[in-house]
Amino acid sequence: MFKRKRSDEDFAAEIRAHLELEAEALKGEGVCDDEARRRARVEFGSVQQAKETFRMRGRALGGESFWRDVRYALRGLGRSPGFAVVTVLTLALAIGANTAVFSLLDQAVLRALPVSDPGRLVVFSFAGSHPGHWHSEGGSTPGHVHEFSYPMYQDLRARNTALRGLIAAAPASVGVTWQNRAESVGAEMVSGNYFELLGVRPAVGRLFGNADETAAGANPVAVLNFDYWKSHLGEAEVVGKTLMINGSPFTVVGVSAAGFHSMEWGRQPAVYVPLTMESVVQPEWNYLNERNTYWIEVMGRLRDGVTPAQASASMNQLFLSLRKEEFPQLKDQSAKARRDFLETAHLNVDEGAKGFSPMRDDVRTPLTIVMGMALLVIAMAVVNVASLLLVRAATRVREFSVRYALGATGGQIVRQLLVEGMLLGLLGAALGLVLAPRALQLLIHWMAGRSPDQPVFAPTLDWRVLAFALGATVTASLIFSLAPAAQFWNPRLAEALRQTGSGVQSSMKFLRSCVALQIGFSLVLIVAAGLFVRTIENLRAVNTGFPTEHLLEFELAPEMAGYGATAVAPIEERALDALARLPGVKSVGATNDPDLANDDRNGDVVVSGYTPKPDEEFDVELPWVSTGYLQTLGVPLVAGRYFSGSDTATSTKVAIVNESLVRHYFADVNAALGQHVSRPKRSTDAIIVGVVRDVKHASVREGALPTCYIPFTQGDRPTELQFSLRTRQQPDAAVNSVRAAIAALDPKLIVSDVATMTEVIDDSILAERTIALLATAFGALAAVLAGIGLYGILAYSIAQRTREIGIRMALGARRGRVIGLIVREVLVLAGSAVAVTVPLAMLASHAVASELFGVSAADPLVYAVGILLIGVVAVLAGWIPARRAARVNPVEALRAE
Repeated sequence: MFKRKRSDEDFAAEIRAHLELEAEALKGEGVCDDEARRRARVEFGSVQQAKETFRMRGRALGGESFWRDVRYALRGLGRSPGFAVVTVLTLALAIGANTAVFSLLDQAVLRALPVSDPGRLVVFSFAGSHPGHWHSEGGSTPGHVHEFSYPMYQDLRARNTALRGLIAAAPASVGVTWQNRAESVGAEMVSGNYFELLGVRPAVGRLFGNADETAAGANPVAVLNFDYWKSHLGEAEVVGKTLMINGSPFTVVGVSAAGFHSMEWGRQPAVYVPLTMESVVQPEWNYLNERNTYWIEVMGRLRDGVTPAQASASMNQLFLSLRKEEFPQLKDQSAKARRDFLETAHLNVDEGAKGFSPMRDDVRTPLTIVMGMALLVIAMAVVNVASLLLVRAATRVREFSVRYALGATGGQIVRQLLVEGMLLGLLGAALGLVLAPRALQLLIHWMAGRSPDQPVFAPTLDWRVLAFALGATVTASLIFSLAPAAQFWNPRLAEALRQTGSGVQSSMKFLRSCVALQIGFSLVLIVAAGLFVRTIENLRAVNTGFPTEHLLEFELAPEMAGYGATAVAPIEERALDALARLPGVKSVGATNDPDLANDDRNGDVVVSGYTPKPDEEFDVELPWVSTGYLQTLGVPLVAGRYFSGSDTATSTKVAIVNESLVRHYFADVNAALGQHVSRPKRSTDAIIVGVVRDVKHASVREGALPTCYIPFTQGDRPTELQFSLRTRQQPDAAVNSVRAAIAALDPKLIVSDVATMTEVIDDSILAERTIALLATAFGALAAVLAGIGLYGILAYSIAQRTREIGIRMALGARRGRVIGLIVREVLVLAGSAVAVTVPLAMLASHAVASELFGVSAADPLVYAVGILLIGVVAVLAGWIPARRAARVNPVEALRAE
């Protein structure tokens, strides 16, 4: 900004203003009026003398220290405690909210793994067919399958030349018994070089080495996660002690370093075991030697001097050669199978500093949306504080005029204002950082759902988050300090002292713009809140295909208690009988593929009489269920019968299908009954004895899947089951009796994941609920900030219009008319802001349309409610200043002017 060169006439006007100020100051010291004027004239006797006086005083004041400005700013805030409190609280809420949300975003999306030199890590995925079994934790797509077979991993590790090493890991759930206390925990099966390659050191004892990954079942050793060791075992001496995992003894060799969990962000294992112990950790599996089973994730570390591009070229060549070696072992040797397995195959080598994480993909969009809302809140706070500072500055014209009269320069005044703004920002940030950890803990607890003891996020603020908070504070402080600073950069003292209307009008235009921005930001946040609240209502109201009330769910895995393959089914049947006899239980059932749990067990089937189309791929959900499961769930029967007690392991194999499967394979429901269905490459087929209605399976968002149910008693291997109880009373009341009934069968049996179906549904829509909660909170905060800003500006505007209001009332205007005039002006201002903002809000809403359900991004009801709320806030903010204005005494108002 350039200063205009002042002429002698300008200086003459300034001299006259200074004479008045100097005389007034001298009179305040007890000097008589004539003497005060005489002394002032002596000091400012001529234009040249005035110029010299200004230069001398400016040099003297230029030597004032920064700390003097700080002390002056503190005194000024002390004289305006109401202003200081409102401003600091506004900034604290905005900065605290942004800091808490940014901490979540940083941990989930931005932060690298807490390992040695994470920038040299790479993760692997591949494109191409993967015939056989596939166990995915999510995140895989047709072009990026993240799971590999164990033999493929061994070959890539042994024969590559671009990497220092490769590691592998796979998740599992296990039953852990320590000092006669059994519980279900998360586990991670890892390669022997896992910790060494990542650079993770032990907190206690030692970690795994290559000697701990030899032959299948030969390495019963375990490493505990630091958090689990501290919270569940009380930091007990564990090295060399025996830990029972799924009923088998494992020797604890060490505890991992604090802060490390897994190479996959979001995975929270309590215990680590070697991959070669897969038969104990997952008794249903036997995958170590199978090339057509994809179940482990692979990560590598680049050799020194090798670039990711070089590693990709080298590893891809090796991968293709290994696939060629594997192809002759496949049963399908057709040209299509060869094309899918070899010609379309490609190994992807991607940057791995952040690790592989399906959960990161799930939370990235919700957290980005919430972060955008938080940034809108801080933008509102900046505009709000800027308008309040400008209003405050308008009342300090005489103060700054005196300082100019004493020789201060525009730069010194602006520096003072910047110091005051920065001080407000730092005070707000300090309070915000006090509030942020608590807000972060509440968010983490909310997002943990039914697993609050194993939070994915850490409730701490690290240096990156603190740096963000500091950067946000400095940026916000500079921005909101510019408004008053610009006003006093190059003032015309004589005009300022005369309080001419141009400056006031200019300030009012800027202040009205500030209000319009706040109203606009508020409307965007309120609309977002409305859209996500309606999304939650719609998701909860979805017809799942079965009644969700009075339904209790829990998981029982006999393998975790050490039951062998032949003993699993009998204990599960005993559990079903015991639960059915409990008072208050209407019916009970179980399945290995529970509904609405974001889980699936699908594959292709062969249906008698049906000829598949060329290249047809039609996966079918294949749950194993107990007798009574479909009745307990409340799935209506369309034709045929349900499973019965006569459908045993030795009886004729039977199946029940749903309407979606019937529509694909058969002409009608009756045509499906009696037909045969089987899995490919399996000799035994089943007869369709019933057809049931479609039900939602993976989640309430997704449609029904074609499903083929079979009795779990006729399955070809043991399986853990999810139990469902239909109760007469509230399902929560049955939890204790359920645990007691299972404990009576065997105290080692672990009952886990106990929840009502309502809780299961709420967990499945946790991301949407989190966005709705925060959007509502931010929308409410935005409305309050807009109301505060609007109130402050109206109060200032009415104070400037005291004479006008006095004249109106002197001419006979009634108080109600004055109030109506001011409220009408407020509504016009709010309406103008809303008219401009609505199209922008619609544009912003379309950006989050993928997260909505059952509601349009331009839903008229949501916008109508949002506009109504803005109107209510505007009227409330304008009512108090309007009533105060209506009580103005016309005579006193005119006399004051």
